[in-house]
Amino acid sequence: ATETPAPEVIVRETARIAGGDIEALRGVRLLGIYLARAGHHRVAAEWFGAGLMPVHRAIELERGGEDNDAAGLWHDVMARDDLRDKPYESALAKINYGLCLLRLGHERARMALADATTAVEEVADGFETEGLRERAFDCYQLIARLGSEAGAFENVAEGYLNSVRILRDDGLKLDALRLHEAFVTMARRAGEWHAAAGILREAADYCTRVGMPYADDLRLRSAEAWLKAATEALAAGHPLQIVENAYLAAAEAFASVRAFKQVLEVYRRLLQLELSGRARERYRRLCDRLSDDLHDAPRPVPVPEFLKQLPEYEEVWYVDLAEWEMGGDPALVAAGVMADRRFPDFVRRHALLLVLELERRASTVPPVDVVRRLESIRAYPVIAALESLFEARDPSIRRVVAEAMGKLRFKRSFALIGRALRDDDADVREAAAVATSQLVFPHAFEPLRRIFAARDLPDAARTSALKAIGKINTVEALEFLCDRLREGDRQYVELAAHHLSDLTNAELLPYLRHQIELVPAGYRAQLEDTARRLERRLR
Repeated sequence: ATETPAPEVIVRETARIAGGDIEALRGVRLLGIYLARAGHHRVAAEWFGAGLMPVHRAIELERGGEDNDAAGLWHDVMARDDLRDKPYESALAKINYGLCLLRLGHERARMALADATTAVEEVADGFETEGLRERAFDCYQLIARLGSEAGAFENVAEGYLNSVRILRDDGLKLDALRLHEAFVTMARRAGEWHAAAGILREAADYCTRVGMPYADDLRLRSAEAWLKAATEALAAGHPLQIVENAYLAAAEAFASVRAFKQVLEVYRRLLQLELSGRARERYRRLCDRLSDDLHDAPRPVPVPEFLKQLPEYEEVWYVDLAEWEMGGDPALVAAGVMADRRFPDFVRRHALLLVLELERRASTVPPVDVVRRLESIRAYPVIAALESLFEARDPSIRRVVAEAMGKLRFKRSFALIGRALRDDDADVREAAAVATSQLVFPHAFEPLRRIFAARDLPDAARTSALKAIGKINTVEALEFLCDRLREGDRQYVELAAHHLSDLTNAELLPYLRHQIELVPAGYRAQLEDTARRLERRLR
């Protein structure tokens, strides 16, 4: 929709909807989606209002700069009965309401944002308790955003540090380091140099543990941040003990990367402080021990610039609420994908085919055909429609939904896979097991590991999880396969050995060599053969 419809069109369609015309309602909602994707936010808001979609309307009002009207709608949404049992969606509505008030400069903005933050924290705790770590991650990112918008750095820290923890626990090393860097950027912007120095040191320790080569660069930057913290504390008239401690932390960090010339400079700065005689004498002796012809070690390997760029995350405060309001409607989901130019053309083409088919045949399209069409789209938003279709009583529909999930390589897919693996119907469970073996991507390791560890699942499901892990080719996957050799369970040991023989990632070579002496003697020759093959790849 590149042109907005004439005003009389919405009047006519509104009258049809008031008369109970379901087709008119669907058409108005589809047009609202197209107008929104085309950037006609105010007009889209009118059409969503006619289509009885207040969440979508509020979002478009916000995007159109109509915060006052949007705030009123969010207030109404928060009071809806159908949100009482939806703590996550309710928290999102509170976030949007609070941010609208903040932009309006309303006196209740701070209270509304505090209420929203508390609500999101409670939801995050619930998600972590249920093992839904990716959902908890979204919540922590929301907390960080709220803190950033409201100027509350403690919330920024809470959000980022918990997000980093989840990524580290899931073995997502580069993503974790990227968020470390994002938090450093936020801390610097806020003038929180103590926090920046601390997180840089934590990131350095993390790189050392996981074998990434950036630890010294991070320690050096931590030292520089401590210097900045000391300088600002001194200028602000803070107690000298705070200044002294910051300088000492800087000296320690510089020494850890053999930057001894910088260490000497820090001790000279300490001598300029009005400290006790004993402290000054100690720092004078340290300066005397360090000669003036000291040289710093070469600058260490820096963290790549692409990891220092602030990550762009989906606007979950809008997207997840809009998804809830659509209720998994395949036509609306497909229309949203089709009109979104961020998706590749082939993805949008498949979405268009589903929209056209549903327009032509409407309710006569068999649910199984709808599932197949959704599967072919291969985009994240279709998972919501598949989750809705999985609620069908007909096991044949649940089976094709389970099959489709194997083509959608997203962490969210595992939530539906987990349900399908425990379904009452054997065919659904079998389809889910096959789909599990197809979910091969680095971020899948932790959900797959949880499936393998679940004792209430059938052996077929655990075997499928092992097969998928065997193809991931990451350090965590390698260690998992070697653990199976050490356990010696006949049901899994040969499959694990087979996948170790098929490793293709040459970067795993040092980790593989380390494991050779740790696995049972009968498998060492097999791992040595794999190591030699990977060595040839490096030549």
